[in-house]
Amino acid sequence: MINNDYNRSLSTSSPLQANNARQQTTTNDKTHLFLNNGLVDSKEVNNGIMTLVQQLLSLLPKGGQTRPDRTPTLQLTSEQEAGLKNLLGFSNEAISLKVLDRQRDKTLSAGDVVIVSGGITGGEITRHTLTQKDIDQLNGKTDLPADFVASRAKWDAATSDGQTASYTAQSSCFCPEDYTRPMNITEQNGRIVDATYADTGEAVPNYIRDGLLTMNERFDQLQDAYLSGAERIDATYDPQLGYPSSVYIDQSFMMADEEISYSIKDLELG
Repeated sequence: MINNDYNRSLSTSSPLQANNARQQTTTNDKTHLFLNNGLVDSKEVNNGIMTLVQQLLSLLPKGGQTRPDRTPTLQLTSEQEAGLKNLLGFSNEAISLKVLDRQRDKTLSAGDVVIVSGGITGGEITRHTLTQKDIDQLNGKTDLPADFVASRAKWDAATSDGQTASYTAQSSCFCPEDYTRPMNITEQNGRIVDATYADTGEAVPNYIRDGLLTMNERFDQLQDAYLSGAERIDATYDPQLGYPSSVYIDQSFMMADEEISYSIKDLELG
């Protein structure tokens, strides 16, 4: 009896043991499912990464280098080179120019690119795409604005030899205050005959007075700015006498502190 009972106990599991066995089987099944899913996900991620890498590689130029610019360059004459230097505001600078013939017409034309090199390193400083206005200027086809021509004609008609012109002028620049204080100026026969500070009446020092422009010289300055293709010119003229009452000239946006700005008021002819 004892042996039979013992044998039955070995062959028959208790309810608790059966439940533990079922839980263990379920856990094993979940573990295998997780591992299998993880393996599938890992393959998908790897495939996605490889696809992305291949797409990025396809965007790179072959050989890992950019293609050289094969645009032909123009052979400039000395006159063309001087004109371009003046146009770009480098007339007095030690620089070199190269023109890319974008139009491939073997001549300077709108759309061509001027590359300016020099400085301490001798490398590229800037580049400028030529406009039709630039080409017209280089070819001497620039016309003076109608308001400038009409205003200068008014001034010439209103003044005569021996006549004096007295006015208050004030300049604006990156310079000492004595240059920018309002000045009472009198000119006659194309010469400055008197210049005093408007706020104190003291005489303007000779080193400043010698640099003052007469009215005709101011017109010449404006004309040169127009003909040389200054980047920006703002000029207002007196409606009766035609003299420039407000002027701003920026010859080149690439150059600092070379702007010209002044105002003139209270002009009287005597």
